[in-house]
Amino acid sequence: MIRSLRKTLDRTSRFFRDALAWRPPERQYLVVAWGLIAGAVWLAFSLAGDPGWAPPAIAGCYLVVLLASVCAIDGRYGIIPDSMVLALAAGGALQAYLSGPVDFWWRAFEAVLVFAAASLFRAGYRWLRGYDGLGFGDVKFVAAGTLWIGAEGIPGLLLIAVVSALVSLLILRTQGHDLHGKQAISFGPHLAIGLWWVWVLGPQPI
Repeated sequence: MIRSLRKTLDRTSRFFRDALAWRPPERQYLVVAWGLIAGAVWLAFSLAGDPGWAPPAIAGCYLVVLLASVCAIDGRYGIIPDSMVLALAAGGALQAYLSGPVDFWWRAFEAVLVFAAASLFRAGYRWLRGYDGLGFGDVKFVAAGTLWIGAEGIPGLLLIAVVSALVSLLILRTQGHDLHGKQAISFGPHLAIGLWWVWVLGPQPI
């Protein structure tokens, strides 16, 4: 287990080093890397002077480290490990439980609904277009993320994720990549930055 954690840490640090330094193959995730850092700085400033800073600070550290690892692994290998989805769900469930039993069960209900809706969207997209537009790992990630931000935060998460993905595609295009309608990109890092900022800011009206 320690060896696995050390390997994940090495991959994550390498991912951020290459993205922030504008080095391939991670340069397309420049906005994701800076987005996670900017969100952490925003959270730190927002908690300054707050006597109840400890619980949100601990939750924020847990979440940003986990999301950074998701970015590194999905960005490089195109997969979000189930262990990370479970860790995300566990953290969100604990946060909801500490807010109260009613919040916990409501968030769990919302997560199930989001999972069902995302799965139907994935199946419908494949039926219409003949190929997947969303990975199943992404579906599980969004459902687990619902435990952190609630269903009301999902529109904001998706909006930020789409904008982030478009920036990545633009970077790839400027680097000479030949993009097409079926271009496959790892969407996990973009979902991660969306989840992070919605959690930091709270759900915003769209």
